[in-house]
Amino acid sequence: MDKNTIDTDVRTIIDGASARILTPRPGECLVCYVFRQLSEFGCNGTHRFSRIFRDQTAPRATALFDRLRSMGACCCDGEIFGNAYQLSTNPWIIEAGSFAEALGTPIRTVEVDEGKSLEEIDEAKASTKYLCCKIVRRGSTQPCGNWERIPGW
Repeated sequence: MDKNTIDTDVRTIIDGASARILTPRPGECLVCYVFRQLSEFGCNGTHRFSRIFRDQTAPRATALFDRLRSMGACCCDGEIFGNAYQLSTNPWIIEAGSFAEALGTPIRTVEVDEGKSLEEIDEAKASTKYLCCKIVRRGSTQPCGNWERIPGW
């Protein structure tokens, strides 16, 4: 095999993996998608994941960024969680397992014992659970039932 063939094969593998990771899951809402991507890649100060979501699942949602701006998420995807949405009181969180790992985004949870400070919490009680999207219709940029608006915006 020559170097050009190897480079082409590597590029094909990387492009395929990137497409699988960055493609919104069927029925996944905008907010769960952005949460999943930020958990994996972090925020770079832009709406890169919101844009990918809109372009791939809701290309007719031309006012999405105006709506996000009006909710306080004017500059980047991270502001969606700082200013616009928070977890609802009843999100779909499930225990680790193959189903959870295939459909969910890992979140770290800690059980707090009554009367203990955060410094006293036993790390053994920390566990990984998975937030799974409650599904929205195709083409929607609205959040699923896992999310509620942050009051004040």
